[in-house]
Amino acid sequence: MDFVAMQAKLKAMGLSFLNPVIDYAATLNSTAILAALIGGWIVGWIWYALVGTVWQDSVGTGKANEFSPRRQIFGGLAQIIMTIMLGSFMTRLNYTGAWGGIHTAWLLWFGFVMTTILVNYANLGKKLGLAFIDGIHWLLVLTAMGVIIGTFNDLGIGVQKAQAGQPAVAPAAAAATVKTGG
Repeated sequence: MDFVAMQAKLKAMGLSFLNPVIDYAATLNSTAILAALIGGWIVGWIWYALVGTVWQDSVGTGKANEFSPRRQIFGGLAQIIMTIMLGSFMTRLNYTGAWGGIHTAWLLWFGFVMTTILVNYANLGKKLGLAFIDGIHWLLVLTAMGVIIGTFNDLGIGVQKAQAGQPAVAPAAAAATVKTGG
């Protein structure tokens, strides 16, 4: 992806205020994020294959048990955003390795995901078991994604390639450049 050309197009369209977003997006390891997204989907599939009947019993009968393309689309889009945000937090916090991925995933899960699930399910009058099934699902997904992103970074897979006369930029180094403006 040619970020310079993208920024020129944004400027021509009067959207140059988006250029810092493009600059930051260039620092993320998109290969690692894509692999983590796929890994997260696989972990979620395995989790619900194991606890699906317990989950269905907690939900009860009705529309929750029916296949819904809309639910799949929204769930997929949410997980895409979640994966990008996890990679972004890891880069911003300079926790770019596998252990950093686990640490970041657990912090985000405990601070935002599980707390939100508990409040929403309590307000809806759902069973506590359902909150734990879905909460553990997201803990496993975020952990897998953090490990995958971190491992890719540790192994240099998908790290930005060096251009002529410049060293290769690891995600953490690129984030430091973005933070300092240099």
